Amino acid sequence: MKSKKPIVFASRFVIILGSIFAQLIMMMGLFFALGKKYAWVEIVLNVVGALLFLYLVNKDQPAVFKLPWLILILLAPLCGIILYFTFGNVKLTKKQLSRFRKIYDERHDEYYRQSEILKRMADENCKGLSTVKYLRSATSLPVFDNTKCEYLKSGEAFFQTLCEQIAGAEKYVFLEYFIIEEGVMLGGVLSAVKEAVARGVEVYFMYDDVGSIAKVPLKFEKELLDMGINAKRFFKFVPIVSVRHNNRDHRKIAVIDGRVGFMSGANIADEYINEKRPFGRWLDNAVKIEGQAVDSLVRLFVQLYNMSGGELNEEDFIIKDHQPFIGGYVMPFGDSPAPIDDDKVFENVYLDLISRADKYLYITTPYLIVDTNLTDALKSAVKRGVDVRIIVPQIPDKKAVYTMTKKSCLNLMESGVKVYAYKGGFVHSKTFISDGEVATVGTANLDFRSLVHHFECGLLMCNTPSINDLYADFLNLFECETELCTQEKMKLNFFERLISSLLGLVSPLM
Repeated sequence: MKSKKPIVFASRFVIILGSIFAQLIMMMGLFFALGKKYAWVEIVLNVVGALLFLYLVNKDQPAVFKLPWLILILLAPLCGIILYFTFGNVKLTKKQLSRFRKIYDERHDEYYRQSEILKRMADENCKGLSTVKYLRSATSLPVFDNTKCEYLKSGEAFFQTLCEQIAGAEKYVFLEYFIIEEGVMLGGVLSAVKEAVARGVEVYFMYDDVGSIAKVPLKFEKELLDMGINAKRFFKFVPIVSVRHNNRDHRKIAVIDGRVGFMSGANIADEYINEKRPFGRWLDNAVKIEGQAVDSLVRLFVQLYNMSGGELNEEDFIIKDHQPFIGGYVMPFGDSPAPIDDDKVFENVYLDLISRADKYLYITTPYLIVDTNLTDALKSAVKRGVDVRIIVPQIPDKKAVYTMTKKSCLNLMESGVKVYAYKGGFVHSKTFISDGEVATVGTANLDFRSLVHHFECGLLMCNTPSINDLYADFLNLFECETELCTQEKMKLNFFERLISSLLGLVSPLM
């Protein structure tokens, strides 16, 4: 691959954003001019603003998401109306919704022995049963009792294992990532992929256009196609005002031959394997999955690949002769923005894990920008005597956003939540573990972008051996890799308080 040119990549991003901003200014200017010339235009805008205000007040949505729009409409009606109908009012065609919902509308309960598995979980008094039932209701995806999970505690381990699996691929490879960037990691993955293509393996590679916009050139998709790779950019970022720009594919999925899969926090760029360190040491993780649960990863990949213009039939990639494994229950799942998913799936999973913890709850997250539901749940857990610990970065990747993380940490620390900073680096893994029985590894951060706006994925594990590995990793982090934060160290100065207050107002919209 040719060397990257960051300035050129950034220019594309700046040009498109500038174009979108110019469109908004022109729309506002047009309506303002018309309002000055024709009194009826201003009257119509005021009526629309009032109706929109009443609609939002009565909308079935948490107040934290409605309040910023209400304030904006009250203070600047014209600006509020245009921005809401541009970015706040998500609409999809019936065909789009049908494609997204396809995997959720198809149930395979008999094939995947759901009645038998759920009964066994109930008989074993499995702590994760309630979360499994919720996910089955929200997504229709199955839970599995015949799948092996291997916890990979670093981006380096994930990279090595992924390349090894691609090197052994015989039929096909799926790759879906939010960020790809030219460098050692992408070069290693593409080297394995090109060898696979030469063997006749079909490779499907999808990456998010916004996530990778400053990382690879615009023509990179064509370069992949020229290599024989079926490549797609998810929701191409074009200079047209659209709410789609806010709904990004934040999932990280890999599937090899339908037999092995990966879910991770790690993308395909050099900071994830510590080949470069813009924010000190980088901490990430992944889970390697073998067995029938890989079927759900296939379905999740096909869901968004087809939404990007693909025409894959999921049944062509699901195998029928999985090797059976013994040891616990696993459930891959996806989350999508409204109106595709009516529920905030990941937030509800996190809430259920928090509310059912009895002894301890350990969490890693790069961002801690949570609504009152999650805040109150974490505080309530402490009051029940649960040992709640959260690991956050010591070195932030976005300083302004980090002020909001610090503000949330201070609020939780006052209630007894223990906050640890990852010494000398940035923690990017998104992990929950409760009482040694239930855990999640996935892509969803504890912020509004992940919980509300993005397409996400995760793996719920109940009583699997891999949970012991995750627990051991947490113990090592607490003992050797982190330091307990004090309120004094997290204290915000005047400018940080000002920035966090302003960002707190608009963060639900971002």
